[in-house]
Order: sequence, then C-alpha cells, then structure tokens
Amino acid sequence: MVLMQKTIRELAPLLRSKAVSPVELTQECLQRIEQTEPAINAFITVTADAALQAAATVEAEILRGRYRGPLHGIPYSAKDLYMTRGIATTAGSAVLAGNVPATNAAVIDAMETAGAVLVGKNNLHEFAYGTTSENDRFGPCRNPWDPRRVTGGSSGGSAAAVAAGSSTFSLGTDTGGSIRIPASFCGVVGIKPTYGRVSKRGVIPLSWSMDHTGPIARSVWDAAAVLTAMAGYDPDDVGSAAIPTENFTAGLDGEQPLDIRGLKVGICPRYHEGMLQPAVDQAFTQVVAWFENQGAQLRELSYPDRSAFTVGSILTMSEAYTYHEQNLESCGEKYGPSIRYRLEKGQYIPASAYVNAQRLRQQDRQKWAEIYREIDVFLSPTVVMPPFPIGTPTVMFGQETVNPRVHPVLMFLTSLGDFNGYPVLSLPCGFSADGLPIGFQIQGKPFGEAKVFRVAYAFEQAHPEVSERKCGLWK
Repeated sequence: MVLMQKTIRELAPLLRSKAVSPVELTQECLQRIEQTEPAINAFITVTADAALQAAATVEAEILRGRYRGPLHGIPYSAKDLYMTRGIATTAGSAVLAGNVPATNAAVIDAMETAGAVLVGKNNLHEFAYGTTSENDRFGPCRNPWDPRRVTGGSSGGSAAAVAAGSSTFSLGTDTGGSIRIPASFCGVVGIKPTYGRVSKRGVIPLSWSMDHTGPIARSVWDAAAVLTAMAGYDPDDVGSAAIPTENFTAGLDGEQPLDIRGLKVGICPRYHEGMLQPAVDQAFTQVVAWFENQGAQLRELSYPDRSAFTVGSILTMSEAYTYHEQNLESCGEKYGPSIRYRLEKGQYIPASAYVNAQRLRQQDRQKWAEIYREIDVFLSPTVVMPPFPIGTPTVMFGQETVNPRVHPVLMFLTSLGDFNGYPVLSLPCGFSADGLPIGFQIQGKPFGEAKVFRVAYAFEQAHPEVSERKCGLWK
C-alpha cells in the first residue's frame, strides 16, 4: 500500500509521467478500503466497478497526452450528502433508503471534469446533524488513530478515510464545524471556504444559510489543489458568489514557505478561557509561541464573544426543522432517536428569534470586518478536547457536563466561522499524551483562502514531526 500513503502532490507527477497508472492506484485504494473498513466504518457505499471503469477512462486520456491537472487519476470519496448519479445517496439515514439520484451535485461534476475517480460515499452523522459521527443506521465512524474513539463529525467517514489511506481526499460539508472537527480528531487538513466560494447545488442541506462545502485532505497543498477544482461561480446555486476562480496552490509550489514576519495574527484567549482540556491548551500555546517566535505580530482581541455560538445554533435548528418538517410528520420513526429529538426542537423557535439571529449575524460580520482592518488571520484551537471513546455519555464543557450527541460542545470554536462565513482551515499541531491528534484553526478574510493556505503551509512545513506522522493503521 505504498501509493495510498502518498499525497496528491506526490502522486500527480507519477500519474502525469505515466510511472503510475490510475487503474493501479485505484486498485490499491480499493484494496486499502477492504483492509480498513472493518476497523473504521468510513464508507456507506463503495463503487468499485464504476471506479475501475472511470480509472481506465482517465488512464487512456493520460496515455493520449491529455492531462487535466493534479487530480487527474486520483481516487477520492465523498460524504454521503453529495448527490451522485446512479449511486445511492442516503445522508446516513433510513429516511433516504433507496434514494438513487439521476444527477450529480455540482462539485461531483467538477471532480469528473478534473479527472478524479470516485471510489465511494462516506459514512457521517445522520443528515449531518451532529458532531460525533455515531450513526444509528450504519454504525459509528471509528477513528483511525484509535478505533475505540469518535472521529468527530459530521464528516467523520470522510476524515477517517483520508487518515487511514482508503481515500486520497474527500469532499465534506461544514455547518458548525463538520469538516474541521473530524479533520482535527483524525489528524488531517480540512478547510471550510468562504460562504459562496463553492457550490452547494445537489448537496442535501442541513441549514441553507450556514452550510459550506469543502475538502478534507492529507496536507495543506492537497487541500489547496482540491479546493481549486471545487471552487467557482454556479448560477444555479442562489448562495454562490460570482468571484473569479484561483489556483490556491500558487505560492505553495517550488517556493520557500511564506515568511510570516510582520504577519498580524489575532487571538482571543478570553473566548476559550476555562474551556480547553489541558492537552489542547498546551498544543495551542505552542502554536501561538511559534508564530510569535517567527516574527508575527500578535493582537489579543476582545471579540468574538460567546453569543455568536448560541445564535448560530438558532439558525441551524430553525432551518433544519424546516427542511425535514414533512418527513418528520410522515416517517419520523425512520430517524435516529437523537437526530429526531434535535430536529423537532427546531419547531419551537419563534420567528422573531430567527429574524433576530440573522440580524445579529450581520452585526457579527460588521465586527469581524472591523477586526480584519487590524489583523491578517485569526487563530484558535479547533476543538476544546481530543477525541473521546465512542458511546461516552457525557463530556465536560467548561464546568458543565453535557451529552456530546445533542449538545454543540465540539462546535464551540468552529461554529464561529460558519456564522460569519469567513474561510477557516484546520490542520494538525500536536498530539495528546495518548497519541491522539490535536488541531488548530486559521481564519482569513472573506475570499482570502490563498493567504490562509500560505500561512498554514508555513506552519506545516516547519512541523514535519506532526504533519508526516501516520495513524496506527499504517503500522
């Protein structure tokens, strides 16, 4: 399984030069899925026959000299919220059993255009409404670093597959942290782009105004390459922004990492004061110290405050209930118990609360716009704790004991980026005493993904002992 340990950046030149064939790579990926699936349960559907057929097609293109770019011939997976033509799309729920779409999501079409090879659909928290990926219908996603522990969610299967090498990259979604939480827990890279940067057309929604689509990958460069292929204006998505596309790997190729001397870095210790478990606190303290030692200018902020965390949940609850209302009435028994409980709570939110939440969201964005006149990026931990055992009934949230399946404790730090819509990337920065991954976040200005990638790349290149460490399944 040598090939599946490699990144896109390493594989692309081998495919382009014909030293490795897409069929060979896809076969190894499918073998890796067979080896790891009993352990991590990252896939709901594996599309072996279609993947091999697609690999043969793209291989013939490369042999004819038609090379499309760095994703050409690369096997990938997609969270099972993405509509896939002729392939079951379940959202991890019995509600959508037998749902086989006739069309692809816009981003799946973009992957086909890039020449990537879909090998399967990833397990997730049911309808993406949760942060542990303990799925009642398909079973829990298991963390490749310790299969007894959660992956985070809701894109848990996506992050687990990338970490375990059963997918080179995966497509996730992020409404309150669903790309970045599992990226942190599984020791990989995940980015939630600016709201509107990537089309959501053909992706089963959780919350229309909070949902984002983005990649999970093994490195910063890989995430940048995938986002380059994903991004672009889609006139059929009402939330899509008419922003020119960019090559996000520019500045990461053949150059020294970004010199961060003079970079204006915002932090807000008061926001997470008393909330971080010691391992996370220690790892993030080391991150901040590294930036300071490299000559970055640290700015301690008094914002955000914790109201944004609460207000964002109001929006998600209201919009999620609206989407599921008819199914809750007609086949509510098909939902998992904890998901049904959370969805039905949304019907009790008054219209005035929803309207006020949207109004406060605009005020929040104005405050961030003012802050970004003084800073370039904002740093925070990704999750307040390392991954915990599957089935854990309660965890500590500050001084409070909460159920992580129904309480948004794991979203405490990530949901801020969904609320303001700014781009945020999570990457590994260390490990707990048990060897479990810990991540931190870099938030940039709207449509400032390029700088976010360059700052993340500088950190990643300076910490190979973190970025190159593999999970236990590789041993």
